[in-house]
Amino acid sequence: MAKKNTTPIYLQIAVDVAGRISSEELIIGQRFSGRTTLAGEYNVSPETIRKAMKLLSDAYIVEVKPGNGIHVSSTQRAKEFIERYRIRASVNELKEELLDLKIQRDDIEIKMNETMNAIIDYTSRFKSSDYISVNKYFLDYDSLSNEKTLKELDLKHNTGITLVGIKREGMTILSPEEDELIKAMDVLLYIGNPSSSIRLDEYLQTI
Repeated sequence: MAKKNTTPIYLQIAVDVAGRISSEELIIGQRFSGRTTLAGEYNVSPETIRKAMKLLSDAYIVEVKPGNGIHVSSTQRAKEFIERYRIRASVNELKEELLDLKIQRDDIEIKMNETMNAIIDYTSRFKSSDYISVNKYFLDYDSLSNEKTLKELDLKHNTGITLVGIKREGMTILSPEEDELIKAMDVLLYIGNPSSSIRLDEYLQTI
């Protein structure tokens, strides 16, 4: 999609007139159309032409003589004016491009987070290494293990399971640290054989 030109109309007209002077379509000393005629030529109001000519007059490119029209003053300054405009336009374009890149970066970060969460979710459902499946244990509100750390529970020693993660409020904590607190409604993700799964259930019901 083409970008909208945000340059003010009067500045666009000033650049166009400066271009005509720079190319010597209009030569030094030449009198050219007055404000009313230029307004019709560019299809704008006389006030817009006045602002454009004031810009060129302040830059000593033209001289506005009341009652005697507009006269070309300097070809060199017209070239310098156009160069300054091009630099300014390039800087503005780069700023817009930077803003677009930041927006794209934010979108990419959001997509990366969504993808990472999806990977984690799939990992929690099916963690495959030679077809080793990941089991789930759902904790109740009144579970005796609530608010205990993994170090206190020592699940590996007491039940034989290997805890690989905890699913909590839609997020998955992989390889949780020993000081991680078990909370109500957590889902424990673990690897273990049927007998260790039984021991896990018995252990968490009795601690």
